[in-house]
Amino acid sequence: MSITRRIRLGTDLITFFDLSYWGLAAETSYEEWIRIVEADPHHYFERMFDGCVEAGVEGVEFAPPPGGLATALSAYGSAAKLGSALRSRNLTVSSSFTFGAPLIMGAIENPAFRSKADDEIRRHADFLAELGCGLIVLGAVPRASLTEGDPNGIVPRSDLARIAEQIDKLGSAAAPAGVRLALHTDAYSVCSRLEDVCEILANTSPDTVSLCLDAGHVTLDSGDAVEMLRSHVERVPIMHWKDCIGPLNAADLRGPIMDRHAVMLTHFRILGNGIVDWREWQRILRDANWSGWAIAEIDMSPDPIGEVRAGIDFFERELAPIHK
Repeated sequence: MSITRRIRLGTDLITFFDLSYWGLAAETSYEEWIRIVEADPHHYFERMFDGCVEAGVEGVEFAPPPGGLATALSAYGSAAKLGSALRSRNLTVSSSFTFGAPLIMGAIENPAFRSKADDEIRRHADFLAELGCGLIVLGAVPRASLTEGDPNGIVPRSDLARIAEQIDKLGSAAAPAGVRLALHTDAYSVCSRLEDVCEILANTSPDTVSLCLDAGHVTLDSGDAVEMLRSHVERVPIMHWKDCIGPLNAADLRGPIMDRHAVMLTHFRILGNGIVDWREWQRILRDANWSGWAIAEIDMSPDPIGEVRAGIDFFERELAPIHK
């Protein structure tokens, strides 16, 4: 099997979220951006899908709003029509993101919500199954919500156990559709430090719960993304190939979520332009005979097509030969 067959390249639609790419004013709020897309979702998804083709990827990961699966379904009217739009471009759905904190902590804090959380995951999984996709990328619980507001605090093991139990239940809800959960290693979350990830994975089923390892986020949170891959490569069916120039102390982040996110973006880089040791990363994949999705995710890129291509060029030039 060739390297191109074992490592399938995709991108997350959040790569196309930069306002300037759409000719929108820089001061447009995130909420207004969502309203703009939802007013004419077909236009925006058509251009994003065409951009994926131009960038040279085969996989599409649905993003947070307004690039999520629900908005894509409204753009095309049904999963069947959405699938047809993708197949006409030789694109495949690699995965679909959903926020995990409400589904996890909501159910832990209010047992009456557990069935609703299960239903939400089940519906998501059923639509993905229609599209031939088997992965939901699940966002993580912010660490500060369990450490009295300290984003650098240590999460109690008892809380990790409760979180793992709820994640396992969500994994069971998705399983009948043939869909697995892949926990995203969000910076400053319960899923970005190696010891926390080890605890959660040890207490969830490998048949239904896996890991979406985002090298940029782990590095941003002072972790060693390569060591996390080495420790859990067998639980990683999908990864976000995002680079990072170094750690950023979460205590320095202030203001609304999009303001904090904008600061984080100043540390993220295209594959090969940060401090992640991608050659060792690739050797680990080679030795494990790994296969799966590599998502070139560049949050809100002003040049999404060019920057995704640049990351792919680096992969083909510097990393793919490691497998030969």
